[in-house]
Amino acid sequence: MIITLDINDNKAPAFLNFIKSLDFIKVEDKSDEPTKEDILKSIKDGLTEVKLHSEGKIKLQSARDFLNEI
Repeated sequence: MIITLDINDNKAPAFLNFIKSLDFIKVEDKSDEPTKEDILKSIKDGLTEVKLHSEGKIKLQSARDFLNEI
């Protein structure tokens, strides 16, 4: 059985600690917001792509081509 709960941010850590202590419950974090690490990795990856492009090692998609895809 899958149950979805909406818990106030200030109460969530205590609740998660409690339910993680129960051996019959599996907790999956499916929050929509990326973590700080995810954001930093995306920025780093983007900067790496820009550097490779400026060195002529890769070709990036133009903004016009990107907009035509969506």
